[in-house]
Amino acid sequence: MWGKAICPASCGEIVEGTIDERDFLVTCPIALYTEVSVHLDRNMIKHIDCSELEHTKAIQAVEKTLTYFGIKKLKAEILINTDIPCGVGLSSSTADITAACIATAQALGKSISDDVIANIALSIEPSDGIMYPGVMMFDHIHGTVRKRLGHMPEMDVYIIDTGEQVDTQQFNNIKDLKQKNKQKEPMVKQALELTFKAFEEGNLKLLGEAMKISAFAHQSILFKPHLSDIVQLGDRYGAIGVNIAHSGSIVGIFFEKGYIICRDFWKEIGDIMLKYNQTYRIIRTCTDNNGPRISENCSSA
Repeated sequence: MWGKAICPASCGEIVEGTIDERDFLVTCPIALYTEVSVHLDRNMIKHIDCSELEHTKAIQAVEKTLTYFGIKKLKAEILINTDIPCGVGLSSSTADITAACIATAQALGKSISDDVIANIALSIEPSDGIMYPGVMMFDHIHGTVRKRLGHMPEMDVYIIDTGEQVDTQQFNNIKDLKQKNKQKEPMVKQALELTFKAFEEGNLKLLGEAMKISAFAHQSILFKPHLSDIVQLGDRYGAIGVNIAHSGSIVGIFFEKGYIICRDFWKEIGDIMLKYNQTYRIIRTCTDNNGPRISENCSSA
C-alpha cells in the first residue's frame, strides 16, 4: 500500500505573538515543498530514508496517523524529498508531518481532515498552520485558534537565508517568552488588525505594513541585526513588505508578481549582509494557495 503527498512551506509568518496571552501566528504559504512517500506493509522493517535528522518527526506522524485509524499491525517505509531548508523558519517540520499524515491516509485508502492533521502535528511539536490551504490564523501551541483569512495574494518572494538554525521547541520554552510577548502585544494587535483589513479589502500595502510591524515588534525576542536595513532597502525598491520567521532566522522580501527588480537591489543586499558579517543565500520562490495535497501518479494499491 502506497501513498504520496506534498506540503508547502511557510515563509516565516505574516504576524506572530500573543493577544490576551493566547498564542497565534498567521501563515505565509510559499511554493517550496516537502514530498513524503509512505509504503505500508505487515512484514516490512520500519525505515526512513532522508538526509536530515529533523525529518524523523515524520515517523511520529505516520505512527500517530495509523493509530488514529485504528491500525496496529502495519509497518512503514518513509521516503522524504524536500526543497525546504530545515531549522531556519520555513515550517520544514510541519510540512514533513503534514505530508506524512496525508500520504499515510492515502496508503490506507482513507482521507484525513486538516483539523486532524493539525491535532497530530501539535501533539508532536509547536506547529504552523500550513496543513490548511491559504492563509490561517492559528494557535501554534494549543490549536485553540483556527481561523481562515483567505487566499494569499500572488507575490514573488525572495528569502534571505543565513543558514542559522533555531530549534522550535527550545524557542517556545524560552524562560521569559511569555513576558516578552505580553510587552509587544500592542504592536501585534495593530499588525493583526491590518492583516484582517488587508484580506477583507485585498490591499497589498496593508499586508506589507502588517508584516513589517510584526517583524520589528519581534526584535526584542529574536534580534535580526540586518532587518532594519533590509526593510529600508525594500521600501526604496518597491517591495510590498518584509517579514520574518519569528522562531527562525530567515527574512522574506515580497514583491508584486512579475515585478522587475533593479540589479542594484541585489548588490545592496550583499552590502548589507557584509556590513553585519553574515553569509547568506537568496531563495527565490512565490506564494502558494493550493495547500498540502496528494501527489499525482500515486496509487494506494
